[in-house]
Formats: sequence, C-alpha cells, structure tokens
Amino acid sequence: MSLPFRPNVCMLVYNSHYHLWIGERFGATTWQFPQGGVNKKKPLLDSVVRELQEELGLLPQHLGQITQLEATHRYEFQRTPPRWQGRWAGQEQTFWAVEFRGIDQNIDLTGHHPQEFSRWEWCPPEQVLQRVEPIRRPGYERPLSEFLQKIARL
Repeated sequence: MSLPFRPNVCMLVYNSHYHLWIGERFGATTWQFPQGGVNKKKPLLDSVVRELQEELGLLPQHLGQITQLEATHRYEFQRTPPRWQGRWAGQEQTFWAVEFRGIDQNIDLTGHHPQEFSRWEWCPPEQVLQRVEPIRRPGYERPLSEFLQKIARL
C-alpha cells in the first residue's frame, strides 16, 4: 500500500525591498522558508495565514497581498518524522508569495510550541538557494523564479 503525500503550504514572505524571509530551524543549522500542513476542511489561504501566525507570530494586519504561485513540489521523506510514520510518504507543497507590511519587531519566533525557528533574516532572492538546506533547493528553484519574474514586472 502506498501512502499519500501530506498537503503543505510554503511561503515566500517578502519585505518592501523584495527580500525574502528565511529562518534557521530550531535545533539545526538548516535554513528554509516557513511552511506547514494544510487543514483540508478550510481554504489553502487559511493555512497560509495560520502557519505564518504560528511560526512567525504574524497577525493578519502584518500581511499584505498573498498570491498563490504556480509552482508545486512533491517529495518523499528521506527520514519520515516519527509522528508521520505510516501516514505520509512525503509532502506536496504549494507556494505562496506573501507581502510583509509589518515591522521586523512584529516577527516573534517564540509563540509556537515547539518553536520552529531559532533565528531569521531577510535574504535577497538571488541568494536564497545558496543559503537554504541543499535538499530544499530543487523545490525552491521554480517558486523563486516565479517570484523574481513577479517583482521584475513591478
């Protein structure tokens, strides 16, 4: 029996300089975009807003335009987290460009338990692939390309 893939949203949160938020995973030295599971009973947009509130402490008033990108990425777990063993083969991500309209002090990584990220920074989009965990790079290439095309038109 093959297991299903866990639906997941991954957010490219950008500031007024079009730099992207990346965070270092708590207890690790790997960097990534915020992401999280989907509540199948609600619209995907609700999961985007919920995950940004849980992981970054952002409230709806800190968010501007939210755009679903065309990119998706499906991957199998190399090491299935214990809580998902027997339930999920991997994750299937949709990607979202999310405008951040708050101030940096609005970002609070300590509100979610367990805490997802230990620190964060704004990263120029052209440098994201060099900064993030190598295993994430193939999945980030297409949404980053879409994001760069989007900001080039502005």
